[in-house]
Amino acid sequence: MGLRTRIVGVVAVVVAAVVLVVGIALHRGTESSLVGAIDSDLLSRADAVGASRRGGPLAEDAIERLRQFEGFRPDDAPSLVRGGRTDPFGATVGFDALARVIDSNGNVRGVLDAEFDAFTDPELLGQARIAPVLSTGTTETGEVRVVTAALQGDVFVQYARPLDEVNTVLNDLRTRTIFIGLLAIVGAGGLAWIMAGRTVRPIRELTDATEYVAATGDFDRGVDTDASGDEVGRLSASFTLMLDALSASRRQQHQLVMDASHELRTPLTSLRTNVDVLGRGHDLAPEDHDALVADLDAELGELSDLVAELVDLATDVRSDEELAPLTLAELAEPVVERARRRSDRSIEIVVDRSVVVEGRPDALSRAIRNLVDNAAKFSPAGTPIRLVINGGEVVVHDGGPGVPPDERDRIFDRFHRVESSRTLPGSGLGLAIVRQVAEAHGGSVSAAASPDGGAAIGFRIPTIDGLSPAT
Repeated sequence: MGLRTRIVGVVAVVVAAVVLVVGIALHRGTESSLVGAIDSDLLSRADAVGASRRGGPLAEDAIERLRQFEGFRPDDAPSLVRGGRTDPFGATVGFDALARVIDSNGNVRGVLDAEFDAFTDPELLGQARIAPVLSTGTTETGEVRVVTAALQGDVFVQYARPLDEVNTVLNDLRTRTIFIGLLAIVGAGGLAWIMAGRTVRPIRELTDATEYVAATGDFDRGVDTDASGDEVGRLSASFTLMLDALSASRRQQHQLVMDASHELRTPLTSLRTNVDVLGRGHDLAPEDHDALVADLDAELGELSDLVAELVDLATDVRSDEELAPLTLAELAEPVVERARRRSDRSIEIVVDRSVVVEGRPDALSRAIRNLVDNAAKFSPAGTPIRLVINGGEVVVHDGGPGVPPDERDRIFDRFHRVESSRTLPGSGLGLAIVRQVAEAHGGSVSAAASPDGGAAIGFRIPTIDGLSPAT
């Protein structure tokens, strides 16, 4: 069952439940109101009997009226029934109820208009001596409401009114309720079908897009974004952003492979050439042989470094390790110490301001190491290197030739090398890794002229407000 069908089903069930509850409440309320009106009419007739018994205007001839009523059956005197239709005990004009007289044993002594069955047990008659009692009886055509009232002595009068009119109204009400309920269910279901279609349409488009991407690997297929700002609209926008990110990532991977293949072609060609020359080693002088071996060793070292940096660049630093609170100074100390031992250079750390940042220690250490190695490579021997830390910023100053202004934005691109440094060893990936690490932490990179005479290259990442290194 589809989502659209489920929504329509839920709406239909809810509307049906509401219609059922309202219908039952309306039916019971109407039935109670109509039966209550009949009971009020019957009680008013019983009150007239009580007035006669207590010496009311009809008390003086009540016995005579009883004699006229006693033993009477509708077929015996039609004029009494269909003439004025008066109540012998209440003088009610337009009398439309059934009536009968019973004794204390429940025996019927007279019937007016039509016979009916009703309770005549001693308990009910005992209560009727105190006050009129309502009950339910039956006739050949259906149910009746009955009131029992004491006339005098052991004689009782029972009035009855059929519930046919009530049943007619209730049957009509049920029919109308069912009809209106069905219309409401169908209407609500139709409206829900239309609204669910509009709601499910973006989800269906997302499903089609997902299946298309899975089948073709094409991340450039667009998805119409719902600008409503609701959950479905946000899902559409997020999916579009995800496709854009995947497409950009694949383009970057393709470009990385193309750049890497171009960069690898030169050292591989050189290695192949040197190996071919060594294959004819009997024609080489010993000094030429040693030079070729040294060249091979250097090229293999550069190739190993290039492969290692390619692996680092292709790795998503955001998924390698968890974020942790730290200071850049505590990461820079071991990096600088190792660089001093390897290069035998003077490298100074200047901490202007130390704050806590949230970062990935290994990735940030690699970025700092690349900055220091880059400065050591381009600084003349004997010149100092200065690493300055200011909050979430790390800048390495060197005394080298510097970076031309028109190339400062490009030195962080993969495999880009300044014209004056292309003869120096290196892969051109060190600063690209620095930028990748900085951007993964929500930061940025920078390159400028250094007051030390060379370049000032570094990165900046956000700090954690309110935290100091002591915490």
